[in-house]
Amino acid sequence: MNFVLFFLLQSILMPPRPALENPAAVSEIPKNLKKDYDKAWARFVTAREDSKVVQDLEKLLRKKRDFDAALTIQAYLDLYQAKPFEAERRLDLVLLRQPANRLALYYLAELAYARGEYARAHDLYGRLMQVDRARPDMELKRQKAFLLATENILQTAAAAEQEGRFAVAESFYRQALVIAPREPTLHGQLARLLARQTKWEEALVHLRSQVEFSGTDDEVRRSMAEALMNLGRTEEAREVLSSLREPGRRDEQLEDKVGELEDLGRWGKEIEYFRRIQAAGEINREQLSVMIVRYFPQVVEFRQTPQIVTDTQSSWASSEIQAVVGVGLIAPLPNHTFRPSDSITRTELATSIARLTRLLGLSASAGPSIPVLDVPPGNPIYGDVQLVLSYRLVGLDDAGRFNVNDRVTGEEAVLAMERLLELARGK
Repeated sequence: MNFVLFFLLQSILMPPRPALENPAAVSEIPKNLKKDYDKAWARFVTAREDSKVVQDLEKLLRKKRDFDAALTIQAYLDLYQAKPFEAERRLDLVLLRQPANRLALYYLAELAYARGEYARAHDLYGRLMQVDRARPDMELKRQKAFLLATENILQTAAAAEQEGRFAVAESFYRQALVIAPREPTLHGQLARLLARQTKWEEALVHLRSQVEFSGTDDEVRRSMAEALMNLGRTEEAREVLSSLREPGRRDEQLEDKVGELEDLGRWGKEIEYFRRIQAAGEINREQLSVMIVRYFPQVVEFRQTPQIVTDTQSSWASSEIQAVVGVGLIAPLPNHTFRPSDSITRTELATSIARLTRLLGLSASAGPSIPVLDVPPGNPIYGDVQLVLSYRLVGLDDAGRFNVNDRVTGEEAVLAMERLLELARGK
């Protein structure tokens, strides 16, 4: 390569001198040196007495070795004289003492970009944008530097991910992060890949880094909530998701996502069991017991009265059954059996949910009683039915009947649990 061309490629195109920003705008000028400094700056801008400018600056630096404004003017002279390496050395000294010096950041970024050091340029442009938000043009340069620095790595990572070679893709994304550790989209890409591998803890770390470097948006918050939910940190997930809900606006897609995440956090590896309950034409006593404890885990902490139950040892939900029996939400039969596979009637559902409602501290509505054709006042379950109806936990048919002996579908049970959970949260 031609020697002159080589140096031109390492340097940058400088504007007319009067267009340059005076380093005094970003570096402190000692009062006793201000007059001499202003004289040196005025000479520099005219571009007619550079030899005198050099002498002036050297005198200033002998009086104050860390005179960053004078050092910056020297760097300007180096750049006009196509001496990029000397300019960079001086600007590095300035930046070492003043990490937020926007002039040093800008010219060092431009020099790095011109020399093809795109990772360094990307980092410097990013730092410049943090201290000088009046330079939106730097975002485009930062993105270009990032793409040039990571193009091959990201292409390889994307191809590996598409082919299902997640470990390889993860390795390449990490390499790209070494080059551009403050690039928010890169943290987001790695977080997405980690989530696909159910590496929720680390995915959450990178999602938070994405927020730190670029601010948050709805999609990032949804991803954070999903990670938190899968880590069992449901309350934190709910706080994140609640920030997405605007007052007076219902986002059905968001509500569905919230529901899916809560279901996953509630049931974990047994989520398919929940899906079967939800789709069931009728549920049994074992399933209702499990649902109560999964939706309201605080039940196991309430005071319990030990009960002898003889037929639940082989049930996978024996601990949940013992909990709901112990607090009186579902009663065992007189012969001390529970009969886990027996179907639940609407009467039994109303009794269990009414007891749970009171246990959670929710009292009956003060409104007028609701006429129920098949559960008149005086019926032993009248109070329980009125309570669940007042909170719309269970409904009547079109004729106004409760249908006390009908079986309960999975969908009815899930809706009742979710409605009660919503009421308990807003108590």
